[in-house]
Amino acid sequence: MAPLKMAEAFIQQISTSQLKTIITITSKMGSIADNRGGGSYIYRSSKAAVNIVMKSLSIDLDSSRITAVLLHPGWVRTDMGGPNGLISTEQSVTGMRRVISNLKFSDSGKFYAFDGQIVPW
Repeated sequence: MAPLKMAEAFIQQISTSQLKTIITITSKMGSIADNRGGGSYIYRSSKAAVNIVMKSLSIDLDSSRITAVLLHPGWVRTDMGGPNGLISTEQSVTGMRRVISNLKFSDSGKFYAFDGQIVPW
C-alpha cells in the first residue's frame, strides 16, 4: 500500500504540475497472464497487488487528468536481479525514461515494460 500512500501524499502537487504523471515501478512477475514459471508466491502476489492498486488509482484520477502508469524495469543485472539478468542498469533506465517521456493521458492505467511493450495483465 506504500505506493498508494505516496500518491495520496503528493496528489495535490501532482495535480498542479505540468506532467501530471505518477509512475510506479513494478514487475511483470505480478502479471497473471504472463505467469509461466510459477513459484515466487510472495513476490508475485505483492506485485500483483500494487498493479491492481495503481490500475484502480488511474481510474479514480481520470477526472483530474492525472496519468498513472505501471513500469516494469526488465530483468536487470543487479544484486537483486543477479548476474544472469538480461539487461544492464543503463539499458533499463534509458528505456524507462523513453517510455515516460512518450506517455500521453490515454496511457493511464497501462502496464509497460522498459522497452515500451505492453505487459499483459
